[in-house]
Amino acid sequence: MKPGSALVVGAGIGGLATAVGLQRLGWRVRVIEQANELTEIGAGLTLSPNANRALSWLGVAEQLAPHLSIPPYQIAEDTVTGEEKSRLVRGPTAIAQYGAPYAFVHRADLHAVLARAVAAHDPQVFLLGRTCRSASSEEQAAVIELDDGQRLRANLVIGADGVRSAVRASLLGEMPARYTGFVAWRRLLPLEAVVRDALPAGSAVTWGVGKLFVRYRLEPRRQLNIVSFAKQADWAGESWTIPADPEVPAKLFADWHPALSALWRTPAREPCFQWGLLDREPIAQYDYGNIALLGDAAHPMLPFLGQGAALALEDAVILARTLESGDDLHDSLRRYS
Repeated sequence: MKPGSALVVGAGIGGLATAVGLQRLGWRVRVIEQANELTEIGAGLTLSPNANRALSWLGVAEQLAPHLSIPPYQIAEDTVTGEEKSRLVRGPTAIAQYGAPYAFVHRADLHAVLARAVAAHDPQVFLLGRTCRSASSEEQAAVIELDDGQRLRANLVIGADGVRSAVRASLLGEMPARYTGFVAWRRLLPLEAVVRDALPAGSAVTWGVGKLFVRYRLEPRRQLNIVSFAKQADWAGESWTIPADPEVPAKLFADWHPALSALWRTPAREPCFQWGLLDREPIAQYDYGNIALLGDAAHPMLPFLGQGAALALEDAVILARTLESGDDLHDSLRRYS
């Protein structure tokens, strides 16, 4: 297909990966982002081999490599004693088996690498501080309306604007979220502050009835990423940057082996955050005329399998490859969907 023009709504990981993928095919891309500057908060995330294969196709694996933490293995622990119950081998074994590493990375490092790759193609690619109000598809184009009334038109619009997507709402109406009954807490700890028996060489998972504790190293930053999940009666809001008292998860896990609660009480420069896990009903398709949805705007995921970022990266690659191999935009988008 002859490259055209595209508007990507959202400059998160999925949106930036989409922009990189389209740019490498010769598309003229603009990225609309409501934030006034390109920054990414958050903590660690998983880049399983499928995600790293997508990053290789996008041409950014080499730039990202210094930021990766590649665990030799993942252990599952006994909730009471902390003893190892099982082990999944990672490291070179994962590379040999899947052709790409199983790794961890700080979200901000991945975001920065993708943003630099996008800007390297076109320094004027970003429209920051602009909010998409609505999106609509025409016969030969798609249009987005910004919060100031400005209308932008392109051959293709990609809604990569997250779980509260304005693009999806324009197409399908608002989709109310359902509280799953779980709340999550996260924090980054300096490695030197963590006691030895709480510091796995790779990653560690501990689970029990209604609770889960995950921890893994971010070696390039010399940090330990910890995340806990527990059932709670209710929750309001969807933000995952709500400050939290680390004593709350410390008490919730007090009946598990002591190293886990001790982690929440470890002094750290980073604050503790909490968020409620909310879910939405799946949608039947991701293409609507000259508009496509991607990442959490298309299929919001719960974090238990660590595949949210991976699937957004896969979406970006699949979208680009279907456009590259197709002769018609609508047929390509249907194959992507």
